[in-house]
Amino acid sequence: MRRPLLLLTLLLLPLASHAGPDVLRVGASEELMPILEPMVDQYQIVTRNKVLLIGGEESELAEQIREGTPYDLLLTPLQRADTQAQPVKCKVRTMQKLTLVKGERRALATDFIEYLRKHCADR
Repeated sequence: MRRPLLLLTLLLLPLASHAGPDVLRVGASEELMPILEPMVDQYQIVTRNKVLLIGGEESELAEQIREGTPYDLLLTPLQRADTQAQPVKCKVRTMQKLTLVKGERRALATDFIEYLRKHCADR
């Protein structure tokens, strides 16, 4: 089941660069997808902000970022101290975030992270 989903995600990746200015592009490790998917759905309903959530292995996401895939935010499980990444507490799993954008898009990323911090603690 995961292979077809990963394949579909990889096929849709070129479209991530064409996402509109109001769409937050979030790369997330596969391990966090079960936590994030329902929260992203709820966030989009509540805020009317759009999120393109793209899951993958951490090494794949890192490679995509090096190659220029335009993620706004990267979410991975908190495994080690990283000077650039900041923790996001969640009852189920603490994750770390790395914001990759500046300006207006950074405000979208910050809003999304604040929503996660507020609502993830309940899960």
